[in-house]
Amino acid sequence: MTWTDITPRRGVLLTAATLPLAAATAWLSARSHPAFRDVLEPVQLATSVLVPFFGVLAVTTLHRPPTNPRPAPQPPTAQPPPAQPPAAQPPAAHLLVPRLLVPLGLAAGFAVAGTLLAAMATGWPPVSRAATLLLASVLVQMIAQLVGTGCGLLLWRPALAMAATIVVPMGVTVLLGTIDPSGGLVRWLTPYGNAHALLMGRPSVPAFAVVVLLWCVVPNLLGTWRLNRAARRQLPAERF
Repeated sequence: MTWTDITPRRGVLLTAATLPLAAATAWLSARSHPAFRDVLEPVQLATSVLVPFFGVLAVTTLHRPPTNPRPAPQPPTAQPPPAQPPAAQPPAAHLLVPRLLVPLGLAAGFAVAGTLLAAMATGWPPVSRAATLLLASVLVQMIAQLVGTGCGLLLWRPALAMAATIVVPMGVTVLLGTIDPSGGLVRWLTPYGNAHALLMGRPSVPAFAVVVLLWCVVPNLLGTWRLNRAARRQLPAERF
């Protein structure tokens, strides 16, 4: 079992795209908004576009059936060995937990990197404010990463899951913004609205809990249930 499908090559390529995007966003934002918080928000939002791709790659290989090693060649006179039944695979939940460690760690790392880039562009705020905004940044990237793992578990193809991490949250945000121009629905029901509230220092615990439930808990639970169901269909005689 491999803990993740984030190969070194893929990890380097995604990191090489994410960090320059964050740095360019910090530089451009600092030219018009020299305040730390005004630069931090676009940096973290830009970073959260690519961060879910790591989560997608970490879980999509769970959809692939296990491969059995080829039997060793036998002499012509030897009796063929009896066919071995496929080895039972552990439930998807047991495989998913270790696979989440790498992408969540990367999400925290990108949150710290984005905060450092914003500080380099504007200067550090007071320590208490910096600590609060750093925690908010980590939460923003953690939610983005769990959206990625949820899409990876629900969709079979990595490219489709990656596209879904962008199209679905953005589409829901635009739709709810049209329905409620005041932004209340966006803040309560979308990762973008939650990220804006966190990074602006106006978090709402109930709204945060709703966003985590809708975008992190439910998709990952549904995806895990689907994987376990598919595994039981492949091995109907096995007991996990």
